[in-house]
Amino acid sequence: MAIKSTDSATRKAVVDYYDGSWFDYRVIWLDRGNLAKHFGYWEPDTRNHSQSLTNMNRQVAARVNPKPGERVLDAGCGIGGSSMWLARTFGVNTVGISLSANELERARRYAKAKGLEDQCTFQQEDFIATSFPDESFDIIWAQESVCHTIHKDAFCAEAYRLLKPGGRMVMEDWFRPRRPYDAKDEKLFSDWLRGWAIEDLATREEITGYAADAGFENVLLEDITPYMLRSARHLYMVTAALYPGAVLLRALKLRTKVLHENMISARLQWRAHVRNLWFAGILSAQKPPNASTSKPTTKAQPGKAKRKTKGSSKAPKRDHVAGADAAAADHANGAESSNDDKGAPAEGASADRESRESGDQNETKGGDSKS
Repeated sequence: MAIKSTDSATRKAVVDYYDGSWFDYRVIWLDRGNLAKHFGYWEPDTRNHSQSLTNMNRQVAARVNPKPGERVLDAGCGIGGSSMWLARTFGVNTVGISLSANELERARRYAKAKGLEDQCTFQQEDFIATSFPDESFDIIWAQESVCHTIHKDAFCAEAYRLLKPGGRMVMEDWFRPRRPYDAKDEKLFSDWLRGWAIEDLATREEITGYAADAGFENVLLEDITPYMLRSARHLYMVTAALYPGAVLLRALKLRTKVLHENMISARLQWRAHVRNLWFAGILSAQKPPNASTSKPTTKAQPGKAKRKTKGSSKAPKRDHVAGADAAAADHANGAESSNDDKGAPAEGASADRESRESGDQNETKGGDSKS
């Protein structure tokens, strides 16, 4: 089934969410050094939230090994944080795309302020149906953005079309471990996603199947949940503390519906984790070096992959990052990094694993119904 573009209702929901939740992102999450809207990656020596955000970029980059002069499509670029980090760290040229004109305007301003306007450009595009010619990019990069489309198969097909032969795709996102859930869990899952303008998540079998059916080889989905949990817990704890005041402000009509539902979802994501309703992963894949310009695709049938897929459930090995760090070191201009931030030592991944098993039994109940 051919998908021409994102439907108007989904487009409006995503744009309204990101435009309407800008205040919360700016106050609660953003780091001025890297402007990341995504979750962080916590290792035992990670010192603070800012460093965890940069760590996540490093982990994603390690799967595709960017090289100076390569052209990268940042699909769902937000305000351009990853695009600018890639340009500064690896010397690549990036094109960031988003449905939101407001996000793109901010991204352009930030790039100009950092002196990166020649390396980083931004334009309004639908990442499942772009206007770019075939074989326009060396890397397709998507951080916590593909979750917003229900047509994840169409995203993979478009990524394949846009990549040069031998090009690489990487996707950092949330996934669901199984389908279906029971009625109670499905409601919790849907309530969480709705506040973040997400209709559904793909399972491991579905997303690796979509990539393979598009034509990709060496498809690998790595579970990074233990390293991301501290970010998820941090978001939960901050919003739980702010929630009573947010309810009052909403009652006084001083907070919008989008902001209120964003905060509800920030709490529900942790409850969904306790119920084992999601995991975080990094998907990587390569377009075959001898591939044709484009490959006609049909809608993928989840679970029927015979393809070169590697559905590993293990956490990533550190040698991925060593390779990315070596590539960054080769870049003549060096890398600006926020890794010199000071802070208390991070909890180990083992503590996050224990938290994932035990859940948050002392969570305050009630008050999460949407208003």
